Amino acid sequence: MNSKVTIAVVCTVLLVSLAGAAPLPAQEEPSEQPIVLTLADAIQMALERNYDLQIADSRTQQAKAGYGEAAAADRFQLNFAGAYLRLGPVASMTLPPELGGGAIKLGEDNTWNYGASAYKSLYSAGRNAALRALARVGSATAELNAAAARRQIALATTELFYGIVQAQGLLRVAEQNKHRADEQFQVAAARVAAGAAPQFDQLRAEVEVANAHQGLIAARTAVATAKSQLKNLLTIDVARPIEIEAPPQPVFLAADWPACRELAGQTREEIKIAQQQVAAAEQSVRLARAARGVNLGAIGAYTRQSAGGFSEDYSWSLGVQASKPILDGGSSRSQQRQADEQVKQAHLLQQQTTELVALDVWQAVLALEEAKAKLASTGKTVEQAEEGLRLAQIRYEAGVGTPVEVTDARTALSAAETNHVNAVYSYRVAEARLARAVGVPASELPVTEQ
Repeated sequence: MNSKVTIAVVCTVLLVSLAGAAPLPAQEEPSEQPIVLTLADAIQMALERNYDLQIADSRTQQAKAGYGEAAAADRFQLNFAGAYLRLGPVASMTLPPELGGGAIKLGEDNTWNYGASAYKSLYSAGRNAALRALARVGSATAELNAAAARRQIALATTELFYGIVQAQGLLRVAEQNKHRADEQFQVAAARVAAGAAPQFDQLRAEVEVANAHQGLIAARTAVATAKSQLKNLLTIDVARPIEIEAPPQPVFLAADWPACRELAGQTREEIKIAQQQVAAAEQSVRLARAARGVNLGAIGAYTRQSAGGFSEDYSWSLGVQASKPILDGGSSRSQQRQADEQVKQAHLLQQQTTELVALDVWQAVLALEEAKAKLASTGKTVEQAEEGLRLAQIRYEAGVGTPVEVTDARTALSAAETNHVNAVYSYRVAEARLARAVGVPASELPVTEQ
């Protein structure tokens, strides 16, 4: 063996072994019992705690309160007002002696009044009805937005939950890889001690052990990171330990694309929101037309006041009030033209939204089929890689194989196991995204007979 190559390998082994021999970071004992979560638990907790959903629900209540404000325009309205005034100086005049003399005040230095006024709209040319309809549309839209937000949060929770399952699966792969590297080192060391293999085999095996150790550290960190992301979404303290119950292995489903598209058109909040926007635009047209109409209302008032001069100490009035704009410089016609264009835009947006939802469903179906094909192939690949490693180990122990063959076979098996874990994650997420695209739980997705 070339001496320079031997020295380089020895130096590499020493450097990597120093890092590889270091123990894994000590895990602190949790001060609290871990929270054990199923996927359903995590979704429920997210829906209850997520700040975005709380804001969306508050906006829904705000929109519902807005309907009361719009309906008030048609209801009986009563107002009360009163005042007290101290005046001075008050003018006076002196009567001539032939009229009896003396001074007469021409006013009062103290005046007061109070009373009530009432109004009731009798006719508004459709304005009040349009305002109520717009308020109802706003309330319905707010509820739909909140429902869409809940679906999105549920999907995000599902993806993060499956992300932890994926990270834990990759951790198991890393642990198995480290165990296999340890076994290979023991075999190589035994063969070197028996004089059946060169020292280089043992040095190479030590490097593989150190490298596997580094992968194990990274995998453990990935699990902790995935858990912290889910805890952040669930508003759980980042230091609080959590454990998850692994979901069952996925069962392949064949999505019925036409049925999924039809169902999405009935359930997706985005389409319903677009329909509400059409309704809002149509009411805006009605409101714009009402601006040029007649407004008719009944008015009444009753007042008590300080008596003085020729006035009584009370007064009342009843009547009808009417108004209609005659010339407004073309403002109302411009508003109506704008409202007509908003209706056209709303219809176009509704059609666009329907097509985008169909595209979303189609892409989700394709992603599910791709994930299903990859998952089906990775299971067989793992079996083949396991058999390849077994044969390479037998050949090496028999003295007819090289450590390079064993390393390559072990690397291939680790890659196959990693691909399988990733494929399971991709299928689960693809199924969840299809359910989100259709707008129903995964268990209710339309499927074809397989």
